Amino acid sequence: MSDFVTESIESGLQTLCLNRVDKKNAITLDMYHALTEALRNGQTNPEVKATLIIGAGNDFSSGNDINEFVQIAQKPDKMSTILTFLQVLSGYNKPLIAGVEGRAVGVGATLLLHCDMVLASREARLQFPFVQLGLVPEAASSYLLPRLVGHQKAFEILVLSDVLGATQAHELGLINHLCEAGEAHKLALLYAQKIIALPVEAVALSKALLKHNDQEEVQAALLREGRIFQERLSSKEAHQAFSAFLSRNR
Repeated sequence: MSDFVTESIESGLQTLCLNRVDKKNAITLDMYHALTEALRNGQTNPEVKATLIIGAGNDFSSGNDINEFVQIAQKPDKMSTILTFLQVLSGYNKPLIAGVEGRAVGVGATLLLHCDMVLASREARLQFPFVQLGLVPEAASSYLLPRLVGHQKAFEILVLSDVLGATQAHELGLINHLCEAGEAHKLALLYAQKIIALPVEAVALSKALLKHNDQEEVQAALLREGRIFQERLSSKEAHQAFSAFLSRNR
């Protein structure tokens, strides 16, 4: 387990916490690997009835670590670590709940599309800034988001990359329920406990039925996006966007 991802299991609930507060929980390759192993553990561990994902501090996740991403562009094989995580996440067979405070950016936002419930504070903000960085949508968001909000709104969200406030995200169906700032983790825990109290097999079968028709399409979207995403990492547009981003954040 990475130092920046913590895992605990208590009373049937597996809690995964992104814990890299000084970097707004930006995700590194080591963290992807740790998350993958934790989800695999949750999937096979009979003690785990549901999984909760949260971020330490005031933000859920600022997305991929851009400094590391610049290096990944020179090492295409490293992308397989991210793809494996996304495949395990999208195929997770137990209830997956997210508690979101503050910013959820990039993969910090797209991973929410794979959660069964998302609880967030009114101060939460979602952003999908892939095109701004010269890249393309990932985590099957090009498939899942249009199904949730329609093509035109998905295009606006993914291409213009504007920040979505919590209220708007809630109205669009990306967030189940809102709460006051600092209360998202408690609210997510409350709903996780409600789910755990239900008949386990009935819950699992219901989730499987809800996801059945989309599984092949989601996996195909992951591969399709991943291939183009990898190509874009080496593009002139991405290099320029990354350089500008790093210059602004020095």
